[in-house]
Amino acid sequence: MLAGCALALPATSIAAPTPLTPFLDGLLSNVTTYWDQTDAALGRPAPAVGHVWVAPGAKVATACGAEADDGSAFYCSADDTIYVGQRFAGELYDGVLASLPGQRAGFGRAAGAVAVGYVIAHEFAHNVQAERRLPTNPLHVLPIELNADCLAGTYTRWAYGQGEVTDAQVEQVLDAALAVGDFDFLSPQHHGTPRQRRQAVLTGFDSGRPAACDAYLLS
Repeated sequence: MLAGCALALPATSIAAPTPLTPFLDGLLSNVTTYWDQTDAALGRPAPAVGHVWVAPGAKVATACGAEADDGSAFYCSADDTIYVGQRFAGELYDGVLASLPGQRAGFGRAAGAVAVGYVIAHEFAHNVQAERRLPTNPLHVLPIELNADCLAGTYTRWAYGQGEVTDAQVEQVLDAALAVGDFDFLSPQHHGTPRQRRQAVLTGFDSGRPAACDAYLLS
């Protein structure tokens, strides 16, 4: 939420707002509010995370070895920071991002404000995982990635309950999850097939409870 007000997300994938940073700030603030409320109800301290919205054409050093550029979208646990490139976010919003493996294979379509929100909620979920010291295996990231998708689904359910996300936008989120799925089964960075990622988001949305996402950590 923004200063206690509901976050208004455009219902259609009109052109990304300019400048983009206030929009990204608003999404991150909204996801933070969800986790503040969720962790307070569970008696946990509120999560905290840094963020960098990488400017078009820029590159930023991170503590995770790789640089973040304007096409990046990841969470670095070593410096506790979410990195999202503004070019990536703008192209995702506009539905013209050409690098999504699921979408290239004919699964889903990532577009609109809620698609960007899904990405930020997913990366914020990695921060939650780090703060809870959940086990990770860099040679097999599938469990932690599907868990993050599921946690993004619980955020979407909360936003839906707040009246900030419509039925149509929930479908957009699920379409975005399909679009980012991949089939790189032999890669340690395999994040899940389109259907696996969609189902993980839907599991979180249907339950509305982060605890329901723990099952993915056992896969």
